[in-house]
Amino acid sequence: MKKQKLYIIGALFLSFSLMFSACEEKDDYNYDGITPKIVAINGPAEVTAHGITDFPVTYEVPYRGGSTYEWTASSPNGDATIVVDDQYESIANITFPQTGEAQQGTITVVETTYAGVASEPFSRTVALNPFCPYPMEEYVGDYTGTAADHDEVVVAELGDNLNELRMYGLAGFVNFSWGETWTEGDGSCVVEFSCGDVVTIPYQYIGDTDFPDTYYIEGAGTVDTENKVISIEYEVFYTGGSVPGITTDLTLGGDALKVYQEFTARKK
Repeated sequence: MKKQKLYIIGALFLSFSLMFSACEEKDDYNYDGITPKIVAINGPAEVTAHGITDFPVTYEVPYRGGSTYEWTASSPNGDATIVVDDQYESIANITFPQTGEAQQGTITVVETTYAGVASEPFSRTVALNPFCPYPMEEYVGDYTGTAADHDEVVVAELGDNLNELRMYGLAGFVNFSWGETWTEGDGSCVVEFSCGDVVTIPYQYIGDTDFPDTYYIEGAGTVDTENKVISIEYEVFYTGGSVPGITTDLTLGGDALKVYQEFTARKK
């Protein structure tokens, strides 16, 4: 028993010795021996240049403990707004100035080590998509359409992003014609407005049903901003097939349209 206790004590002593040794090695780390080099800036290759700082785009470079990072970003319309992450300076939230035409922006980062050694500036270009602001709150409400494949009333609410609606009922035929019920998702989709009064339904998942089956949607069209009419053609995809060529003119109705008409009448 005594020998066993001695072995245990010896093992504990060895463990503590290794711990202290590791700490000493860490404290003796040669920061002067680091040659910093940034090899990539990770983030989207293209962004919408809307100039609204509430909706930045995140970029980051590989993090090195003890280093600081200096970010700059610019476009033909001026410098971007940059908010560096509170915890990691290797992460930056960037908002490029608004543009009404396609442009290119540049992001540049310099790393400086704990010992004060600075890296060569590393830059990457980003495609800047034009942004034309739409008053999306004026497009919220109930729409009636001209296609038999969607719900009698298509409901639109504000989306999570700029120039975006979320519409419910465009794939209504899945429920009222095919008799299926949504088990995941609810059949709704994001609809985006962009310059030139273009409307887009990006290819996206809209839900699973109890058939069972999985559904996606995609489409495009235009918006009549004077009369609040959204004209779109879209396709609903399911496992092994699709329902193509659904065309409709969605007209805003009810209280939302009444409020909008009264508002525009006052402006005139």
